[in-house]
Amino acid sequence: MPALSQLVALEQEYLRHPAEVYARLRERGVHYAPEVDAFVVARHDDVVHVLRERHVFSSRNTVGRELPPADPANPKAPLSPLLLLSDDPEHGRRRSIVNRAFTPMRIASWEPRVRQVAAEHIDRLRGLGEVDLVRDLAALLPVRVISLVLGVPQEDADRFRAWSQEITASVGNHGGDPVRREQVQDEFTGYLGRLLDRWDGQIDSSVLSQIAAAERAGELTRRECVRFVAELLVAGNITTTHHLASSLALLASRPELYQRLRDEPALVRTFVEESLRLESPIQGFYRFATADTRIGGVAVPEGSRVFVLYGSANRDEDAWEACPHLKLDRRGAAAHLAFGKGAHACIGSSLARLEGRVVVEELLERVESVQLTVPADELPYGASFINHGPVSVPADLQFRVSRSTPQREPTAG
Repeated sequence: MPALSQLVALEQEYLRHPAEVYARLRERGVHYAPEVDAFVVARHDDVVHVLRERHVFSSRNTVGRELPPADPANPKAPLSPLLLLSDDPEHGRRRSIVNRAFTPMRIASWEPRVRQVAAEHIDRLRGLGEVDLVRDLAALLPVRVISLVLGVPQEDADRFRAWSQEITASVGNHGGDPVRREQVQDEFTGYLGRLLDRWDGQIDSSVLSQIAAAERAGELTRRECVRFVAELLVAGNITTTHHLASSLALLASRPELYQRLRDEPALVRTFVEESLRLESPIQGFYRFATADTRIGGVAVPEGSRVFVLYGSANRDEDAWEACPHLKLDRRGAAAHLAFGKGAHACIGSSLARLEGRVVVEELLERVESVQLTVPADELPYGASFINHGPVSVPADLQFRVSRSTPQREPTAG
């Protein structure tokens, strides 16, 4: 029987297909699991309950461990997330600093640039034969896009990608080199400090200008600024890379699905939502019970850790019709929990959706067929039970011999 211990042990079979583990966890209901030292919450309604009751379930241990209070005098302290680990009212105040950069309307205005970047990356694959859709596409585009939104130089996108990979090295796995991580933090802190020092006092649509203004106003310390940008960089790069990689793997493993989307491109939006639901790039996060409470009828004592499984909730048969299947005609497809729910719902969800849709649309326009060159059950997945996505998707792309390039009107992301 598949068990949570096999997933936490990072066995590839279960990282690739955690659905069976989740089904067993939902069947059992809320219970304490020593593998994660937490009460496991796997059913859809129970997950929604925890996410809504933010005054009872604190976010201060979201990434799995409750970190000590930040020490401004210690420049070597880990670059822990600023938003992710904070509760209201502090969370709401910090989020308001950058909210306007991530409104659906503002994100929609980025579509022409995102489409240009996607087209450039896909066109570079022409004539290469077999490619790796992660290495050659999914891992490259998100960091360029989040760099645009942050307002940092595009020529530094590769450095940002390397930094974000190092910063997330210890999330949901058991490895990571602490010495190397400290070196990366020093490099990133120095680089970002120089950008903040050069701020000209103008607040524009870039995230960096808004964070710099908050620092000048005394709302953020320099260390908090660095943590804030690091968090947005990781969220906008690593998780979106996993989202794109999972979508591309689905398309490359199902030729009939790819052809259906080519025939009916209006279905791409629903495909993106179904990909997010079935292959949530963040499978779960932790919470901390601040009082004695109950979840799904089970007593959870004050001080307990709670492991909230979005990936399981998104596959709950009681919440989703024909749940194991990807349905391109699913009603309410966007109601999944891949981006969380409530006050801590992902601030960059509109951007992730935009990137997912545009990449698929540009691929469909340029490429006749996409097929895996290895069995789907051999695709390697990242060594994390939190971050979820293939790290390599070898595929053969057959480009269209000729194509027109119609002018596409931007649409809301």
